[in-house]
Amino acid sequence: METVRILLELQERDLSILRLSKELDEMPEKRAILAARAKIAEIVKLKERTAGVLLHMDQASGLLDDTIAGLKAKMVSEQAKLLSGEIANPKELQAVSRELESLLKRVEQLEVELLAQMEKREAGAAQAAKIDAALAEGARREATLTAAFKSRGGDILSRSDAEKHARGLLFAALPADLAARYEAVRQAHHGFGVGALADSMCGGCRVTL
Repeated sequence: METVRILLELQERDLSILRLSKELDEMPEKRAILAARAKIAEIVKLKERTAGVLLHMDQASGLLDDTIAGLKAKMVSEQAKLLSGEIANPKELQAVSRELESLLKRVEQLEVELLAQMEKREAGAAQAAKIDAALAEGARREATLTAAFKSRGGDILSRSDAEKHARGLLFAALPADLAARYEAVRQAHHGFGVGALADSMCGGCRVTL
């Protein structure tokens, strides 16, 4: 009879552990934490894409800056030729003047492009700031939910640990062959290894025998 009592009490402990585990898994805070983490992951991906776009913009702006600087340097060189008096041929003077006009137009065109690029960069930076703010808010929400989960879930975990400790003592008190048989049956029947028979009804599967 003592072995029967141990088996029945062991079954109750196992069912209690299953109930507590299910209660822990179904906590609203846990689902909310998972949702918050999924949202954070989305924001992180968006942040990475935005950083890539900003980097591309910076590279494009740098290229425009270098091109404009090179054209301006060439303009200074051409102007120096005009002012030096070295060129006396009217055709050559006219060619240098046309070159300067062409360079000036190109510089003005590139400066317009650079200004547009800078405006896009500013808008992108503003978007990046919003993403950072959303990421910070997501982290704050996750921390709040985690604290709530630990507060409530900690009590469930404590009860579960107590049940597991008591379960271990009961399991150790069984003969090795019976303990192995109980575990095999319990794993094969979704947590039910033994049930009391009351009025011809099995307490585990609720089937009348």
